[in-house]
Amino acid sequence: MFQQQRALCCLLCALMGITTHSAFAFTSSFEPRNNMHITKSNHPTKLHMSSFFADATPPKETAAAVQRDANGNAITVGQKVAIVPHNSIKAYHVQKSSYGSFDSTTKQFIPQDEADKTRKTSCLLLPEGLRGEVITVHDTNSADRPQPVLVKFGADDEERSDGYSLPSAFSMHLSANEIMVVV
Repeated sequence: MFQQQRALCCLLCALMGITTHSAFAFTSSFEPRNNMHITKSNHPTKLHMSSFFADATPPKETAAAVQRDANGNAITVGQKVAIVPHNSIKAYHVQKSSYGSFDSTTKQFIPQDEADKTRKTSCLLLPEGLRGEVITVHDTNSADRPQPVLVKFGADDEERSDGYSLPSAFSMHLSANEIMVVV
């Protein structure tokens, strides 16, 4: 049976324009199925993976990048952070009931006007001083992340020391220069 397969393969290779020597070298790597053993051949076309990876250099060990806030403090998981002043940060991924902004004096939520609904206004405008908790800090050496800090902003039922009344809880990725650590 194996001889018939080899002959068929040689015939196909001859029809495709491959030399008989190449066809024989190709078919000699096959084993009969009923023997089920692997023979070791020193054929010049056989690839050896150990020689392929011999030149591989180990990756350089780099220290994790420490994220620092606008004041230079290190940002770690579990810390309380606040939005820095003079930042216009918009959260587009919040619930529709959370679209709007905050009054700067009373810190009360002002819902979005239904008559003036555009893509530009369909968001939550985060006020300066809004506080949240750091959930994750990504290493920027291992992954390219423009906003490596994930912050969770809680709803009103949680104790809020910043005075803002959030309509719903949400999480948001922020860059380190958009927040500051609250001591």
